[in-house]
Amino acid sequence: MTRTIKLRYTETAGCIFIDKIAGLNTHTPEHGQRGCVEVYEEELNQKLYVVHRLDKATSGALCFATSSEIAADITRLFEQHLVKKRYLFLTDKPAGALEFTYQSFIEKERNQFVSRKDKDPNSKTTFRWLKALGRFQLWEAVPHTGKPHQIRLHAEAKGIPILGDSEHGGSHFYRLCLHSHSLEFNLKGQDVRFETDLPVWARDGEFNEHEEDLVVAEAFQRRERLFDFSKLKDECLRLSHRELDTYRIDQYGEYLWVYWYKEEDPSVSDLLRFERISKKFGKKILVRKMLNRGDDPNAELLWNIGQTQTQWTAKENGVNYELRSDTGLSPGLFLDQRENRLWVQEHAQDRRVLNLFSYTSGFSVVSALAGASEVCTVDVSSNFLDWSKRNFALNGLNPEDDKYEFWNSDCILFLKGTVRRKRKFSLIICDPPSFGRSKNGVFSISKNFDELLINCLYCLEKNGLLLFCTNYEKWTSGDIHLRLEKLKREFSFKILPAPSQGMDFELPDQEPLMKSIIIRKN
Repeated sequence: MTRTIKLRYTETAGCIFIDKIAGLNTHTPEHGQRGCVEVYEEELNQKLYVVHRLDKATSGALCFATSSEIAADITRLFEQHLVKKRYLFLTDKPAGALEFTYQSFIEKERNQFVSRKDKDPNSKTTFRWLKALGRFQLWEAVPHTGKPHQIRLHAEAKGIPILGDSEHGGSHFYRLCLHSHSLEFNLKGQDVRFETDLPVWARDGEFNEHEEDLVVAEAFQRRERLFDFSKLKDECLRLSHRELDTYRIDQYGEYLWVYWYKEEDPSVSDLLRFERISKKFGKKILVRKMLNRGDDPNAELLWNIGQTQTQWTAKENGVNYELRSDTGLSPGLFLDQRENRLWVQEHAQDRRVLNLFSYTSGFSVVSALAGASEVCTVDVSSNFLDWSKRNFALNGLNPEDDKYEFWNSDCILFLKGTVRRKRKFSLIICDPPSFGRSKNGVFSISKNFDELLINCLYCLEKNGLLLFCTNYEKWTSGDIHLRLEKLKREFSFKILPAPSQGMDFELPDQEPLMKSIIIRKN
């Protein structure tokens, strides 16, 4: 199992260039959170040096140095104004001139940056009108200096505030429409230039003034900037997460699966949007209505686009999975567990693995592929266990092998029986639903958490690992930590950090919908 969804970057002349997405800080905003540089340091497994910064809400070209010596050289180039920076932005205000240069003195005053004309200037920006895009105007900005909020302040002062820049007079929009389009400099005799793709809101062919169309288009472009996702045609990843409240979109190989959360069915404009997406990316689309799982575990499939089938296969990091459109609210693989499945794959070799609430057994499959000595799979649904065996077979694993067990059982009852038999596991994966019904009664994570975790810990051997996950929306990661602290009165264990969520889901400073934690028993 090899990671195939990798962050995109360009390396040249000792520099790492990235096309930063909007909403990501250049560096860590506070302890415990990752910024852009920390994310890419983790991806490249090397130290990176920040040589310039972009505001959190600004997207586009960003440069890191790979050594302190190169960082010092590039920093001098910035200080001497020898780096050519080109930005693009949108405004909905007309301008009196099509090209001009503006200078002012920028300083911080009462926790915000202000631009003043009554002092000698320390900042200078040249503006050039490019074209009209519907009711908006596309501009180029070339800053000759590098003061904080410089372009935003100067655009505001000249009556063309940037769209979405509420801090500096811009009209409301779904984002700040400011993009660092290119960087150019000469480093030790070598000409270095990095240019990004145009943002969707700056493109003629794709520009659409309907805000929701732009939000969806930018959600897709975010994954392209991060992963070059158009080359990942057979892979599984999320293409639209919390950009819109109405729906989320996952790619499962040749299919796009839309989770529809509104009470009302998709409108004609929604369906036309999905049809445009289908045509552009060459994907079949299935739209599933998402209601309360306890009220309607098999909500209707609202719409399909293309010659869809009820079963197909797709890959995640080289592992094959069978997906289905006629069974439950999901096609069979929860993509927010991708990083956790990689973690399990890295830790499962020679371990006795127990996978509780296994669903279609993604965790069991990667454990078996990693060389686990035993894989015990437990789920209350016999249909899901049959589906699990199919996933084993798709990856060249024999589900009838003696080291693989499939138990059709209530998980808490299974754990209690395991405690009585004094059976131990060295790796347990526990990913319960927030709420579920079975012939044995009703399961609720808020009510059954202690009972579930206590029995897991009884079944975990010394130095064993427990991966616990939940998408219960009323809990934060902090809530889980507090609940676990109470269990330390009875058990000795250490809480370890779980893998960070994939960047196709929440950004590093957002509380994830799916919370994970790892426990090592002392």
